[in-house]
Amino acid sequence: MERILDPRPRRRYPAGYGRVYPVADYEPWRIDTEFAALYRRVVEHTKVDIYRCYELWRLAGQAAKLPGDLLEVGVWRGGTAALLAARVARRVGAYNGNGFGAKRVFLADTFSGVVKAGAHDAYYRGGEHADTSPEIVRRLLEDLELENAELLCGVFPDETGDRIRTRRFSLVHIDVDVYQSARDTVEWVWPQLALGGMVVYDDYGFYGCEGVTRLVNEEYERSDRLVMHNLNGHAVVTKLR
Repeated sequence: MERILDPRPRRRYPAGYGRVYPVADYEPWRIDTEFAALYRRVVEHTKVDIYRCYELWRLAGQAAKLPGDLLEVGVWRGGTAALLAARVARRVGAYNGNGFGAKRVFLADTFSGVVKAGAHDAYYRGGEHADTSPEIVRRLLEDLELENAELLCGVFPDETGDRIRTRRFSLVHIDVDVYQSARDTVEWVWPQLALGGMVVYDDYGFYGCEGVTRLVNEEYERSDRLVMHNLNGHAVVTKLR
């Protein structure tokens, strides 16, 4: 069937950027009643759209097949954190015989805004998205009766990495908006990522988050990982060795 490109006027973008309009029709988030019910309760606690939220939900379920906990760096008000924690809490025992047991979800954030903005970041200057607090996130987790999540308050990994130095990870969600913070996170976590484990970069390809896009594009050249560009604004990197 022929598709017609979106006729709306296009804003001016730098080279390599423009609006992306995927034309697939399958919308599983509409029929996944468990996800839909939870999403309605967390939607005011996240800036991440439903497409990326659902991908995180599904990937967290897949992470149950692997050894290791989950880590989110860049929590804001806890919406995606709650989705990850709820998903793995409900997937315990789903893969019989894996022997991995229950997973913890570690949530790292400064709770004082973006840090480490630099020359690779066109929009961010530092301090953005400070309209949150640990109490807001804890209250959301308590309201949802999620007891498998733990906050790491401070700059990650500089100030809080030592608290989870001995943990292994199956899924890491990096939502920090800027190049250096994302790079420091992935370089710290990579040795502790299980084989087949996944790093999900939020904001890949978003105008204003060029630093994150630059970092992911550098990842393509590394031989120990596979990089997938999802047109919803995620890049998913899988560890090969």
